[in-house]
Amino acid sequence: MVRKFNEEANRVLDELLEARRSIRAFAKEAPPKEAVEQLIRAGSLAPYAALAVAGRADFRRFFVLERETPARHEAARLVQLRAQKSLEKMLRARGGPPAEGDRDYAYLSRLKMIVENGHPSLITAPYYIVVAEYQGFPPAGLQSLAHVLQNMWLKATALGLAFQLISVTEAMAEDEAFVRLVGLPFGEYVMDGCTIGYPGADPPPAARPDMSSGIKWL
Repeated sequence: MVRKFNEEANRVLDELLEARRSIRAFAKEAPPKEAVEQLIRAGSLAPYAALAVAGRADFRRFFVLERETPARHEAARLVQLRAQKSLEKMLRARGGPPAEGDRDYAYLSRLKMIVENGHPSLITAPYYIVVAEYQGFPPAGLQSLAHVLQNMWLKATALGLAFQLISVTEAMAEDEAFVRLVGLPFGEYVMDGCTIGYPGADPPPAARPDMSSGIKWL
């Protein structure tokens, strides 16, 4: 039997993978809600841990926080407070601020910026999408969320939208006020999230690593 590739689908997927990147500059204009619904549909098609969520119809939830709404402002405030607590804890643990060149310098500098000014994308992006996955047993919710956000990222690329992962959303699952804000029971779901909009500027070319030395056939 001769097996054939779907050449057109393969070409399109390669183009999407090459074009995908984080875009942190958002235009003021908001994409139509139909585009956001397409992203959510793509995320809903991601695989999940069937054993961990057996019997639950609500194991995956999506929350769209629109710019300039009370819920969005409160979410941004809670993220800023969380960043402050994390920064203070890490500085205490290391005994002081990092020096430029230290391994944790870039991360702690980013936290400090969020503490002082708020998260830029939570201020400017038209939509902040929080995705929650029920954390059953075995606990595979975060792995499932990675697939969800991957699908949404590729769909955003196909639609010409700006997409940025908001990784601090994962920590917000431990913030009871944030969890209650989106209407979930505390302690049952893990989270991740992203911001969506139109690109505010053309992103620079992506730096792609040369993986030839990182492949080993056994």
